[in-house]
Amino acid sequence: MRGKGRSGTLAKATIWGLCGLGLVLLALMPVRAAELVHFKELMPFVDLKISGWQMEGKPSGTTMKHDNLKMSEVTAHYRSGDKTLEIQILDFWGQTIPWLGMAVQMEIESSEERMRTTQVEGHKALETYKHQEKQGELSISVADRFWVRIAGQGIDNVEPLKAVAQQMDLKKLAALAK
Repeated sequence: MRGKGRSGTLAKATIWGLCGLGLVLLALMPVRAAELVHFKELMPFVDLKISGWQMEGKPSGTTMKHDNLKMSEVTAHYRSGDKTLEIQILDFWGQTIPWLGMAVQMEIESSEERMRTTQVEGHKALETYKHQEKQGELSISVADRFWVRIAGQGIDNVEPLKAVAQQMDLKKLAALAK
C-alpha cells in the first residue's frame, strides 16, 4: 500500500511538473498566435471508425474566445464491451505549446504504473498505463500546437491507444497549425 502511493505521486508530480513547466514557458513566450482552429475543423480527426469499437453518441466540440483566452476542443467517446476510449484534441490560443515537445526522454516504471516519452508518427508523446486500474493515456504533441489525448479504461496495455493514433491523420492535423 505504501509503495502505491509513492509511485503514483511521483508519476503525477512528473506530469504536473511537465504541464507547469509548459505553462510557464507559454507565459514567457512572445505571442505568435496563428488563427485558432475552429472545433468544426477538428471534428473529423476524432470521428473515426475503429474496428471492434462503437462510438457513443456523436463527437462534441467547443470553440471559446474571451479576450485573450482562446481555445478549441473536440471529444469523442467509444465503447467495446466494458472497455472505453476517449479521444480529445485541444488547440490553445492558436499558438505553440512546447511543453510536451520539449520533454526529455524519460521512463518511470513501478509495480503500479508505467510512464514514458515516445513518438507517434514523428510527434513527441507521453504514454502512461496503470496496471491494476487497466487505464492508459497517450498524449501527443502535434506541431507543438495541438494536444491529442487518447485515454482508455479496461484495456490491457497502451496498444489500443497507439492503434487509434495510427488511424488519425496527424499529418493533416499538423498542417492546420500553419
